[in-house]
Amino acid sequence: MNSKVIVIGAGPAGMATAWASAKAGAETLLVERYGFCGGMATTGIIGSILGHHLNESQPAVSGFLKVLVERLHEIGGCEPWEKAFKKYGISFDSELLKLGAEQVLLGAGVKFLYHSYLSSVNYVDGEIRSIEVVNKSGKMEIQGEVFIDATGDADVAYHGGFECTKGRPQDGKTESMGSIFKIAGIDEEKLTDDIVKNAREKLKQLRQHGKLKIFNEGLGGKGSTIRKGERSFNMTRFAGDATNAIELTETEIELRKETFKIFEFFKKNVKGFENSYISSFHINAGIRETRQIKGLYTLTEADVIEGKKADDSIARCTYWIDIHCPFGRTINTHLCCKECGTTQYCIMLDKYNDYLPSKNKLYPPENDWFSIPARCLIPEKSKNLLVAGRCISADHKAMGAIRVMATCMATGHAAGVMAAVALKNRCDVNSAPIKHVQEIIASQEGLF
Repeated sequence: MNSKVIVIGAGPAGMATAWASAKAGAETLLVERYGFCGGMATTGIIGSILGHHLNESQPAVSGFLKVLVERLHEIGGCEPWEKAFKKYGISFDSELLKLGAEQVLLGAGVKFLYHSYLSSVNYVDGEIRSIEVVNKSGKMEIQGEVFIDATGDADVAYHGGFECTKGRPQDGKTESMGSIFKIAGIDEEKLTDDIVKNAREKLKQLRQHGKLKIFNEGLGGKGSTIRKGERSFNMTRFAGDATNAIELTETEIELRKETFKIFEFFKKNVKGFENSYISSFHINAGIRETRQIKGLYTLTEADVIEGKKADDSIARCTYWIDIHCPFGRTINTHLCCKECGTTQYCIMLDKYNDYLPSKNKLYPPENDWFSIPARCLIPEKSKNLLVAGRCISADHKAMGAIRVMATCMATGHAAGVMAAVALKNRCDVNSAPIKHVQEIIASQEGLF
């Protein structure tokens, strides 16, 4: 099997990559391990979409995100773009996203290969010749001219021999994982302010006594659902290395166990939940951080909080340094920062406090963004591999800001255009003329 551009991974970054590449005229194949698109938006039922919001007059991310939201609105899965971009988070129906995304990509001319898991990478001197996937047909070799790693975990880059980092430099710990789950059958009219307040207080007490491992006491919201009587909940936390299959397996089991305990609390203790039921468990744990490529440029904490701009900018990011405790702790702690209130021993607070960000310096300047340079998408020594999504070149702290879905779509959009431009100019990906790339991104309503 072969195509000019091969995109591996159909999550937020991969969807945008394939769409942009095909729209720019390149023959594009999208390879995905599941039988549908969406990644964390569908397999993780994570919502809402974050990272797009600048202000009520203009978004920070558009392009593919706008097209996707407009299609979802047409099939009943989202608000219209004119309303959606003005909100901090864009809520959507995760089931309809599977269909809507597919329609958008097929309309752009993207070809698909589902149920195919990356197994090996054939590379020579920085050039990937082919990848191998495993599926129901057995082993398949896929040849291409430009490859784009949108796996989220830098699987192609790592197995292709390109240098990667993982986690914070002091101990290699990554942000904790979590899960979103949905509860339906809720009589939301019964959730008065007093009911919510009392439930939150009980949840807080259960957390403090170690009965529930939750990092917040929220009663859910319209994140990856917009359906009446259904809410999505983002409460769980579990530490582990998501590139380790054994640890990832343990995480999945424990997160489902914890989810059911939380559901039982709601059903037994909160008015409005008497007839409720779990409508969705996650398919894949919510993974915040694994590998980062070592690219031609590495985003830093300073880039985020100073709102730095770059001449080779290909995307904007307005999100903040949101690092969930890498130890998976929930009692007296939420963000990994200098001001963490944990009473348990923490090597970072003890020996590396100077490294930790302060909770007073986590955000880009107000009503502003920082640039993501094209160089962050290009692994060192790469000739024909680009990377998109949360595994682009960024340090541990900057990664806490660029990992959200809208930003992943923006870097994916850029990677797709960069691939098409490199093909057209018959050059290595690091030589693709950036002005031409920016012109095409703009013509596709992308922002940089």
